[in-house]
Amino acid sequence: MKRLWLLFSLLVLGLGSLVAPVSARAAEREFTVADVRGSYGFSWNGTLGAGTSGAVPAAAEGLLVADGQGTFTEAVRTLSVNGSVSHQTATGTYTVNSNGTGLATLHVNFAPGVVRTETFEFVIVNNGREAPFIGTDPGVVIRGLAIKQ
Repeated sequence: MKRLWLLFSLLVLGLGSLVAPVSARAAEREFTVADVRGSYGFSWNGTLGAGTSGAVPAAAEGLLVADGQGTFTEAVRTLSVNGSVSHQTATGTYTVNSNGTGLATLHVNFAPGVVRTETFEFVIVNNGREAPFIGTDPGVVIRGLAIKQ
């Protein structure tokens, strides 16, 4: 029984030492929209129409320019949906929570007069140089990465 208790204590102590530095680092810094500023190259891939018989593969790469105040001042991408390629522009906004997570909303120009809203959730990592993200709209299963240029 003593060995089991000792093993349990060492396990808890070991896990505590792993978690403490992460918590301490998170407590040292609060993120804001100003942490997302400048040009970011991005790419994503996944499935559109997930969970339906019309599900298709999709991928994109492009450029986002953020003003550090919550607005994307430039957004362009090349999109491939089931092998059909198009070039698109967008406008958008973003918010950043104090823990480095955030939400981006883009209004994408698919065709003249056809604008669709897309939402993404992200987290700021690597000292602000990268932001992994996922699409959060129904039927969208994508993940991607934005990297500061």
